[in-house]
Amino acid sequence: MQSASVRSLYLVPFPISSYHNMKNSLCASALVCGVLASGFIASAADAAFSVFQQKATWAYCVENGILMPENTPNQIVRENFNQYSGAYANGLTGTAGPIVWSASATDFNSGPSSLVANSGWLTTAAPDQGLMFSFAPGVFAVGGNFFSRDASFNVVPALIGVFFADGTSSIEYVSTENGFSGFISSVAITQLMVQGYPSPAGVNFAATDNLFFGVVPAPGAAVLLGLAALVSRRRR
Repeated sequence: MQSASVRSLYLVPFPISSYHNMKNSLCASALVCGVLASGFIASAADAAFSVFQQKATWAYCVENGILMPENTPNQIVRENFNQYSGAYANGLTGTAGPIVWSASATDFNSGPSSLVANSGWLTTAAPDQGLMFSFAPGVFAVGGNFFSRDASFNVVPALIGVFFADGTSSIEYVSTENGFSGFISSVAITQLMVQGYPSPAGVNFAATDNLFFGVVPAPGAAVLLGLAALVSRRRR
C-alpha cells in the first residue's frame, strides 16, 4: 500500500461568489491514499462525505459498495447531454435511469440567467454564473466532468468548484473537459452547483460534459452486481 499524502480541499459557504473569499475559506484537508482522494467532512447532518478526483476509483467504490451506505453495491447510470442542443430556459429536466435531474444557471447579482448546450456540453449561457443541478430522488453517489469554457466553447483552464447545500465543497484546477470530481455521501445528495474561478472574470462559463449517478439496481440485477463485487474482492 502506498503511503498517504495530504491534499487540500476548500470548505466554503454555499454559494461562493468571489475568488478572494474562496482563498480565505481553506479549512480542511482530504486524505489521499494511492489514487483515492477521500475527504471525510462533518456536515450539519454529521455526514461522511468522500471526494474523488479519478473516475475509475470513484466507480470502483460505487460498484463495490465501498463507502456506500450499508456497503450496498450500486450500478452507475450516466447523462451525457448529447440529446440537447441550443439555448434553454432555467429548469431544464432530463432522466438518467431512475434519476430525474433539473438544471439551472444561477446569477449571484440577480441578472438574467439561462442554459446552452453544445456538442454534449451543458453550460451556463453567461459567464461567472453557477450551474445548478437538482436530483430526485436524492443519490448517495454522484460525479461528473466539470470544467470551464469560453464564449467560443473552448476549454478554459480554471479552478472549478463543486458546492453542496450543506456548505461542503471541493475545488480543483481543471484544464480539460475530462476533469472529474466524484462524491459519495452517507446522506442523500439532492443538489450541487458548479462554478469556475477566478470570478468575476468575464470568461468562465461553468460547464458539464457528463453526470454519473450511483443507483441501487433492481433485485435481480442487485444479486448479479453483488456477486461481481465479491469476485472482484477475492481477486484482489
